[in-house]
Amino acid sequence: MRTWSALALVLALVAHATGDAAADTPARRAEAFFQSSSSSPAGGSNHTSNWAVLVDASRYWFNYRHIANTLSLYRTVKRLGIPDSNIILMLADDVSCSPRNSFPASVFGNANHRANLYGDNIEVDYRGYEVTPENLLRVLTDRHAPGTPRSKRLLTDAGSNVFLYITGHGGDEFMKFQDQTEIMSKDIADALEQMREKRRYNEVLFIAETCQAATLAARFYSPGVLAIGSSEKGENSYSHHLDRSIGLSVIDRFTYWTLEFMESVTPHGAATLAQWFSQLTNHRLHSTARPQTSLFPRGAHDARVTDFLGHVSKAAPMAGGGYEGLSSSRRGRVSESADAGDDDAVTRGGDGRGDGRGGGAAAKSGGEGRRLKVGDKGGGWKAVDGGWAAPGARVRGEGVAFAAVSCAALAGAAAWVSAKAY
Repeated sequence: MRTWSALALVLALVAHATGDAAADTPARRAEAFFQSSSSSPAGGSNHTSNWAVLVDASRYWFNYRHIANTLSLYRTVKRLGIPDSNIILMLADDVSCSPRNSFPASVFGNANHRANLYGDNIEVDYRGYEVTPENLLRVLTDRHAPGTPRSKRLLTDAGSNVFLYITGHGGDEFMKFQDQTEIMSKDIADALEQMREKRRYNEVLFIAETCQAATLAARFYSPGVLAIGSSEKGENSYSHHLDRSIGLSVIDRFTYWTLEFMESVTPHGAATLAQWFSQLTNHRLHSTARPQTSLFPRGAHDARVTDFLGHVSKAAPMAGGGYEGLSSSRRGRVSESADAGDDDAVTRGGDGRGDGRGGGAAAKSGGEGRRLKVGDKGGGWKAVDGGWAAPGARVRGEGVAFAAVSCAALAGAAAWVSAKAY
């Protein structure tokens, strides 16, 4: 009897050790790391990528400030980490090349001229007469004509947070485009609803900077949308200051005070949207900027600025082949790839974007693992190395096989001891 008790104890210890060994494999450690990395913080966003659509709807030299508004926010989102591959920039006019511009190839948002907003690192996706209500709606709903390059498309998915900014001249529930056409609040509302139905966003931050800007969000009805305008119904939106060397006002008040706040925001900072909006007082703007949070469940106090204007670096387990192990020479140089949002793009090494803007380039495959960078749908990071990011079935199979062999060996030993004992 004591022999059988001893054998039972040995079997229990072996089974426990087998479980610990299986739990301590590189694949299990990687899976645990990915799960902890993918979990969202308390009150935080559960998104996996950030995208920005920045629209200047005004044409002509005297609307210089609207182009400066748009480029100021373009510079801000890039500084906070959103790559050009995740930004759709629409400029209705190119004042940098205007013969009236005393500073060719330059656009300034401040009379001190400390920052050239145009610079040498700008990528405009829609320019001049391409900036129309139709093209904006096509960008949002991803209903493009055949042959549209990837650089002109908003390649979002259900995990994407979208920052949508539009500036120009407008009125009660409309925004003018180039003094020729208009887009209505209902048009944008229906486009956002199509995005929701097609799972093209997680949350949306919508900002309008124009006269009576808040009315541009009056018809919104899709959940997960937070909107704010630079002025309420019946109010005007004002410029901030004049640059005498240019001869025009170079920036609007809403953008000016937004930039004052944003200069203190870091890519990994904890500043919230509520803190940002609290800086946009009536005293500073000469108008009322009130956030519309009825469609945004978690509220502006729980949403970080970088949930929309920053870059996301999150890890998530990938579906795919079983675990093949990491040799000592490979363990420590695990490949990284941008979260493309679909396994197809990862498998084929990514298409990149039509103009090569941060698009995924090459895939290095084979026994040494593969390095992929897919810029199509920026955001979180995944590791791909010999299938180790998908540890499911094979790791469990190895653990079960080891346990079965161990139990069979011990059972044979038990039978031999029993025969000797009796």
